Amino acid sequence: MQRYFLLIVFTFQMICSLQGEIIETKNFKEILNYIQHPETLIILDIDDTLLIPVQTLGTDVWFLSRLDHHLKINNDRQFALDKALAEWEAVRHLTSVKIVEEGTEEIVREMQKNNIVVMGLSTQGLALATRTVIQLKSLSIDLTITAPASQDHYFINGEQGVLYRHGILFTCGTPKGPALLTLLDMIGFCPKNIVFINDKIAHLQDLEKSAESKNINFIGLRYSYSDERVLNFNREIADIQWKHSTFNRLISDEEAASLLHCETQLKAREAS
Repeated sequence: MQRYFLLIVFTFQMICSLQGEIIETKNFKEILNYIQHPETLIILDIDDTLLIPVQTLGTDVWFLSRLDHHLKINNDRQFALDKALAEWEAVRHLTSVKIVEEGTEEIVREMQKNNIVVMGLSTQGLALATRTVIQLKSLSIDLTITAPASQDHYFINGEQGVLYRHGILFTCGTPKGPALLTLLDMIGFCPKNIVFINDKIAHLQDLEKSAESKNINFIGLRYSYSDERVLNFNREIADIQWKHSTFNRLISDEEAASLLHCETQLKAREAS
Protein backbone atom coordinates (compact mmCIF):
# COMPACT_ATOMS: atom_id res chain seq x y z
CA MET A 1 0.00 0.00 0.00
CA GLN A 2 2.83 2.39 0.90
CA ARG A 3 4.55 1.69 -2.40
CA TYR A 4 1.31 2.34 -4.25
CA PHE A 5 0.84 5.62 -2.38
CA LEU A 6 4.41 6.71 -3.16
CA LEU A 7 3.83 5.87 -6.82
CA ILE A 8 0.74 8.10 -6.87
CA VAL A 9 2.66 10.93 -5.20
CA PHE A 10 5.54 10.55 -7.68
CA THR A 11 3.15 10.55 -10.64
CA PHE A 12 1.38 13.62 -9.30
CA GLN A 13 4.70 15.43 -8.86
CA MET A 14 5.65 14.55 -12.43
CA ILE A 15 2.36 15.92 -13.76
CA CYS A 16 2.76 19.10 -11.74
CA SER A 17 6.27 19.55 -13.08
CA LEU A 18 4.81 19.70 -16.58
CA GLN A 19 3.12 23.02 -15.77
CA GLY A 20 5.92 24.71 -17.63
CA GLU A 21 9.12 23.17 -18.92
CA ILE A 22 11.51 23.80 -21.80
CA ILE A 23 13.68 20.92 -22.97
CA GLU A 24 16.53 20.85 -25.49
CA THR A 25 16.04 18.30 -28.27
CA LYS A 26 18.00 17.61 -31.44
CA ASN A 27 15.60 15.17 -33.11
CA PHE A 28 12.04 15.92 -34.15
CA LYS A 29 10.84 12.39 -33.31
CA GLU A 30 11.36 13.10 -29.60
CA ILE A 31 8.13 15.08 -29.69
CA LEU A 32 6.31 11.72 -29.45
CA ASN A 33 7.70 11.25 -25.94
CA TYR A 34 5.71 14.20 -24.63
CA ILE A 35 2.20 13.34 -25.79
CA GLN A 36 1.09 12.25 -22.33
CA HIS A 37 -2.61 13.08 -22.46
CA PRO A 38 -5.34 12.70 -25.13
CA GLU A 39 -6.27 16.37 -24.69
CA THR A 40 -2.86 17.55 -25.91
CA LEU A 41 -2.34 20.25 -28.51
CA ILE A 42 0.83 19.79 -30.57
CA ILE A 43 2.13 23.03 -32.06
CA LEU A 44 4.77 23.02 -34.77
CA ASP A 45 6.96 25.95 -35.71
CA ILE A 46 7.45 26.24 -39.48
CA ASP A 47 10.80 27.83 -40.41
CA ASP A 48 13.90 25.87 -39.32
CA THR A 49 11.62 23.27 -37.72
CA LEU A 50 9.56 21.83 -40.59
CA LEU A 51 11.08 23.46 -43.66
CA ILE A 52 14.00 25.52 -44.92
CA PRO A 53 14.85 26.94 -48.37
CA VAL A 54 17.00 24.65 -50.51
CA GLN A 55 19.73 27.31 -50.62
CA THR A 56 21.18 29.73 -48.07
CA LEU A 57 19.27 32.64 -49.62
CA GLY A 58 15.91 32.97 -47.89
CA THR A 59 16.79 31.24 -44.62
CA ASP A 60 16.13 32.81 -41.21
CA VAL A 61 19.83 33.37 -40.61
CA TRP A 62 20.10 35.12 -43.99
CA PHE A 63 17.22 37.41 -42.96
CA LEU A 64 19.14 38.37 -39.81
CA SER A 65 22.19 39.05 -41.96
CA ARG A 66 20.17 41.38 -44.19
CA LEU A 67 18.73 43.11 -41.12
CA ASP A 68 22.27 43.76 -39.87
CA HIS A 69 23.26 45.00 -43.34
CA HIS A 70 20.44 47.56 -43.45
CA LEU A 71 21.10 48.70 -39.87
CA LYS A 72 24.67 49.55 -40.84
CA ILE A 73 23.38 51.66 -43.73
CA ASN A 74 20.59 53.35 -41.78
CA ASN A 75 20.52 53.06 -38.00
CA ASP A 76 16.72 53.06 -37.97
CA ARG A 77 15.58 49.64 -36.77
CA GLN A 78 12.06 49.89 -38.22
CA PHE A 79 13.42 50.95 -41.61
CA ALA A 80 15.96 48.11 -41.56
CA LEU A 81 13.33 45.59 -40.44
CA ASP A 82 10.91 46.62 -43.18
CA LYS A 83 13.65 46.35 -45.84
CA ALA A 84 14.90 42.96 -44.63
CA LEU A 85 11.35 41.57 -44.34
CA ALA A 86 10.49 42.73 -47.86
CA GLU A 87 13.59 41.00 -49.24
CA TRP A 88 13.00 37.83 -47.21
CA GLU A 89 9.35 37.55 -48.23
CA ALA A 90 10.25 38.10 -51.89
CA VAL A 91 12.74 35.23 -51.82
CA ARG A 92 10.34 32.98 -49.88
CA HIS A 93 7.77 33.39 -52.65
CA LEU A 94 10.34 32.17 -55.18
CA THR A 95 12.31 29.47 -53.40
CA SER A 96 11.81 25.76 -53.28
CA VAL A 97 12.05 24.21 -49.82
CA LYS A 98 13.25 21.02 -48.20
CA ILE A 99 12.45 19.21 -44.98
CA VAL A 100 14.65 20.22 -42.05
CA GLU A 101 15.14 16.69 -40.72
CA GLU A 102 14.47 13.58 -42.76
CA GLY A 103 11.40 11.69 -41.55
CA THR A 104 9.67 14.69 -39.96
CA GLU A 105 6.70 14.44 -42.32
CA GLU A 106 6.17 10.80 -41.30
CA ILE A 107 6.10 11.73 -37.62
CA VAL A 108 3.53 14.46 -38.29
CA ARG A 109 1.35 11.94 -40.14
CA GLU A 110 1.77 9.43 -37.29
CA MET A 111 0.44 11.96 -34.79
CA GLN A 112 -2.46 12.79 -37.09
CA LYS A 113 -3.32 9.10 -37.58
CA ASN A 114 -3.56 8.84 -33.79
CA ASN A 115 -6.00 11.78 -33.78
CA ILE A 116 -3.61 14.08 -31.94
CA VAL A 117 -4.55 17.72 -32.49
CA VAL A 118 -1.70 19.25 -34.51
CA MET A 119 -1.35 22.80 -35.82
CA GLY A 120 1.34 25.15 -37.09
CA LEU A 121 2.42 28.45 -35.56
CA SER A 122 4.60 30.96 -37.38
CA THR A 123 5.63 34.61 -37.12
CA GLN A 124 5.34 34.83 -40.91
CA GLY A 125 3.16 37.56 -42.36
CA LEU A 126 -0.16 37.14 -44.14
CA ALA A 127 1.49 37.53 -47.55
CA LEU A 128 3.24 34.18 -47.10
CA ALA A 129 0.26 32.20 -45.81
CA THR A 130 -0.81 30.58 -49.08
CA ARG A 131 2.78 30.07 -50.25
CA THR A 132 3.74 28.36 -46.99
CA VAL A 133 0.79 25.97 -47.22
CA ILE A 134 1.85 25.04 -50.77
CA GLN A 135 5.47 24.56 -49.69
CA LEU A 136 4.46 22.31 -46.79
CA LYS A 137 2.31 20.20 -49.09
CA SER A 138 5.30 19.80 -51.42
CA LEU A 139 6.95 18.08 -48.44
CA SER A 140 3.87 15.89 -47.76
CA ILE A 141 2.84 17.90 -44.70
CA ASP A 142 -0.82 18.88 -44.41
CA LEU A 143 -1.66 20.59 -41.12
CA THR A 144 -5.41 20.68 -41.76
CA ILE A 145 -5.97 16.98 -41.02
CA THR A 146 -6.31 17.17 -37.22
CA ALA A 147 -6.17 20.94 -36.78
CA PRO A 148 -8.20 22.44 -33.91
CA ALA A 149 -10.38 24.34 -36.41
CA SER A 150 -11.09 24.07 -40.12
CA GLN A 151 -12.36 27.60 -40.75
CA ASP A 152 -10.18 30.63 -41.41
CA HIS A 153 -9.93 33.20 -38.59
CA TYR A 154 -8.61 36.74 -38.76
CA PHE A 155 -8.16 38.94 -35.69
CA ILE A 156 -5.99 41.66 -34.20
CA ASN A 157 -3.06 40.72 -31.98
CA GLY A 158 -1.75 43.88 -30.36
CA GLU A 159 -1.91 46.32 -33.25
CA GLN A 160 -1.37 43.80 -36.04
CA GLY A 161 -3.79 41.58 -37.92
CA VAL A 162 -3.03 37.86 -37.75
CA LEU A 163 -4.47 34.93 -39.67
CA TYR A 164 -5.32 31.30 -38.95
CA ARG A 165 -5.58 29.34 -42.18
CA HIS A 166 -5.15 25.68 -43.19
CA GLY A 167 -4.20 24.69 -39.66
CA ILE A 168 -1.51 27.37 -39.27
CA LEU A 169 -1.62 30.56 -37.22
CA PHE A 170 0.43 33.33 -38.89
CA THR A 171 1.19 35.99 -36.26
CA CYS A 172 2.89 38.59 -38.50
CA GLY A 173 5.81 39.16 -36.15
CA THR A 174 3.60 39.64 -33.08
CA PRO A 175 3.96 37.50 -29.92
CA LYS A 176 2.85 33.92 -30.50
CA GLY A 177 1.47 33.29 -27.01
CA PRO A 178 -1.30 35.92 -26.89
CA ALA A 179 -2.23 35.16 -30.52
CA LEU A 180 -2.64 31.47 -29.75
CA LEU A 181 -4.79 32.13 -26.67
CA THR A 182 -7.05 34.44 -28.68
CA LEU A 183 -7.48 31.78 -31.35
CA LEU A 184 -8.25 29.05 -28.80
CA ASP A 185 -10.90 31.28 -27.21
CA MET A 186 -12.42 32.04 -30.61
CA ILE A 187 -12.77 28.37 -31.58
CA GLY A 188 -13.70 27.18 -28.09
CA PHE A 189 -10.82 24.74 -27.78
CA CYS A 190 -9.33 24.19 -24.31
CA PRO A 191 -6.38 21.78 -24.33
CA LYS A 192 -5.08 20.45 -21.03
CA ASN A 193 -1.56 20.19 -22.41
CA ILE A 194 0.44 22.06 -25.03
CA VAL A 195 3.62 20.73 -26.61
CA PHE A 196 5.40 23.29 -28.78
CA ILE A 197 8.54 22.60 -30.82
CA ASN A 198 10.53 25.60 -32.03
CA ASP A 199 14.16 26.38 -32.79
CA LYS A 200 14.00 29.74 -30.97
CA ILE A 201 13.92 29.85 -27.18
CA ALA A 202 12.18 33.26 -27.04
CA HIS A 203 9.08 31.92 -28.78
CA LEU A 204 8.96 28.96 -26.41
CA GLN A 205 9.19 31.24 -23.39
CA ASP A 206 6.47 33.47 -24.80
CA LEU A 207 4.08 30.54 -25.26
CA GLU A 208 5.03 29.05 -21.90
CA LYS A 209 3.99 32.28 -20.15
CA SER A 210 0.66 32.37 -21.98
CA ALA A 211 -0.06 28.71 -21.24
CA GLU A 212 0.67 29.18 -17.55
CA SER A 213 -1.76 32.13 -17.43
CA LYS A 214 -4.49 29.66 -18.43
CA ASN A 215 -3.22 26.82 -16.20
CA ILE A 216 -2.36 24.73 -19.25
CA ASN A 217 0.48 22.25 -18.83
CA PHE A 218 3.27 23.25 -21.21
CA ILE A 219 6.25 21.46 -22.69
CA GLY A 220 8.53 23.49 -24.92
CA LEU A 221 11.01 21.64 -27.11
CA ARG A 222 13.96 23.81 -28.15
CA TYR A 223 14.77 22.17 -31.47
CA SER A 224 18.53 22.32 -32.02
CA TYR A 225 18.80 20.29 -35.24
CA SER A 226 19.62 23.37 -37.34
CA ASP A 227 22.09 24.93 -34.89
CA GLU A 228 25.19 23.72 -36.73
CA ARG A 229 23.90 24.93 -40.09
CA VAL A 230 23.10 28.33 -38.61
CA LEU A 231 26.56 28.59 -37.03
CA ASN A 232 28.14 27.74 -40.39
CA PHE A 233 26.23 30.45 -42.26
CA ASN A 234 28.40 31.83 -45.06
CA ARG A 235 27.49 35.41 -45.75
CA GLU A 236 29.66 35.55 -48.87
CA ILE A 237 27.69 32.66 -50.41
CA ALA A 238 24.42 34.39 -49.56
CA ASP A 239 25.62 37.72 -50.98
CA ILE A 240 26.55 36.07 -54.28
CA GLN A 241 23.14 34.41 -54.44
CA TRP A 242 21.45 37.75 -53.75
CA LYS A 243 23.54 39.41 -56.46
CA HIS A 244 23.22 36.79 -59.22
CA SER A 245 19.79 35.21 -58.66
CA THR A 246 16.80 36.20 -60.77
CA PHE A 247 13.03 35.89 -60.46
CA ASN A 248 13.25 32.83 -62.68
CA ARG A 249 16.17 31.12 -60.96
CA LEU A 250 17.82 31.23 -57.55
CA ILE A 251 21.52 30.36 -57.44
CA SER A 252 22.31 27.18 -55.49
CA ASP A 253 24.94 27.03 -52.73
CA GLU A 254 27.18 24.97 -55.01
CA GLU A 255 26.97 27.49 -57.85
CA ALA A 256 27.55 30.36 -55.45
CA ALA A 257 30.63 28.62 -54.01
CA SER A 258 32.01 28.19 -57.54
CA LEU A 259 31.39 31.85 -58.36
CA LEU A 260 33.01 32.89 -55.09
CA HIS A 261 36.08 30.80 -55.91
CA CYS A 262 36.36 32.43 -59.34
CA GLU A 263 35.96 35.92 -57.90
CA THR A 264 38.59 35.21 -55.25
CA GLN A 265 41.07 33.96 -57.87
CA LEU A 266 40.39 36.98 -60.11
CA LYS A 267 41.03 39.40 -57.24
CA ALA A 268 44.25 37.55 -56.36
CA ARG A 269 45.51 37.84 -59.95
CA GLU A 270 44.61 41.52 -60.09
CA ALA A 271 46.43 42.16 -56.83
CA SER A 272 49.61 40.32 -57.92
